[in-house]
Amino acid sequence: MSKRTLRRQLKQVLDAVPKPALFEQGQELLTALEPVLQQHRSFACYLNMDYGEAPTEAILERLFQLGKDVYLPRCTDSAASGELPAATGSHVRRQLTFHRMQSMAAVRALRPQGKYLLREPPAETPPPALPDVDVVLMPGLGFCADTGARLGRGAGFYDNYVSRTQQLHGRRPLLVGLALSQQLLPHIPLESHDQCVDAIACGDGQLVWVQGAPGRK
Repeated sequence: MSKRTLRRQLKQVLDAVPKPALFEQGQELLTALEPVLQQHRSFACYLNMDYGEAPTEAILERLFQLGKDVYLPRCTDSAASGELPAATGSHVRRQLTFHRMQSMAAVRALRPQGKYLLREPPAETPPPALPDVDVVLMPGLGFCADTGARLGRGAGFYDNYVSRTQQLHGRRPLLVGLALSQQLLPHIPLESHDQCVDAIACGDGQLVWVQGAPGRK
């Protein structure tokens, strides 16, 4: 099955998940992530949409309780970010900038904005340097626990980010996908530019490490 078909099917399934079920699975995700949250210092984490996506507010609140460094992404492009595109010879590309958040109150104050109507930090001038974070908690439409394959929404924001941070900092952060039970798939097609996750936090409370992943314990 093609990625396009998978995306269409998953969007239909996820849009139908009721909010109480999203909240319940969000609490299980927090349980699954607790060992990772305790072990590492700095985290990049998205702020979820109101529907069809694994909720993250409880996770973010826990990170602040633990005194961790927390960064939220903003969707932009390589011209606005002030960075060279990841691919040599390429033109302006979609990119994420990551912004340090000082408190949960500041996170809750964010309102939907931009092309995708996401709750994200406002632009900064100059744009922030790409942080060297320990862990990235990644969104996605689907995940495969056998291979670590992640199916995003097709814009390539996170694949591009991982390439950029490897080039800049010389290391790959631990990539942890956040998956509702409806998002776990037996197979996802992989392309050369796709970045696989090291682990998947699941809506049933399990943390599944991908076989052979760098962060596997």
